Amino acid sequence: MVRPVTFTPNQPDHQRAFGFQLPSTRAIPSLMPDRFGPSLIGSLWACAGIVAGSLGPWTSSSALDHSGIDECGVITLVLALCAVTALITLMVRDVTPEIKNHCTGPLVGIAVLIVAVGNAASIVRRSTEFAGHTAGPSIGWGLWVVIASAVILCITSSTVAHMIRFQAAMITRS
Repeated sequence: MVRPVTFTPNQPDHQRAFGFQLPSTRAIPSLMPDRFGPSLIGSLWACAGIVAGSLGPWTSSSALDHSGIDECGVITLVLALCAVTALITLMVRDVTPEIKNHCTGPLVGIAVLIVAVGNAASIVRRSTEFAGHTAGPSIGWGLWVVIASAVILCITSSTVAHMIRFQAAMITRS
């Protein structure tokens, strides 16, 4: 036979519906900001853009295209996967002061941007001018996607990291 359980508004916190439980210790407030979701999701989409751009063509010419894997796309691919791992960890688990993975996104964004801009500069240097026309390889769509996604990752993940640091400072002050 099951007896109905009723709750009264002035019931102490340590009494639960299924019996008496000892009061728990004071809960530590969460360091995860309340409004970080759009920036975190934007960071994850930027990582997806880096992965797609790393697999796409970085150099295009009239004869052939070279994918990012032929160039330094492996580096950007691995960095993006590291950032995805850190950002998903932020999304799934709560942030604690001991875990500093909220800084991974901005650092990966800067590293990917350095690699991509360096490759873009070397591709542009390979072209030569002949009779008023530029001949040689041009920057492929994959490299443009990597550069744009790296900039977006820098901005959005820096916003997430700043919000986490700000909320952690507010909690430690109180």
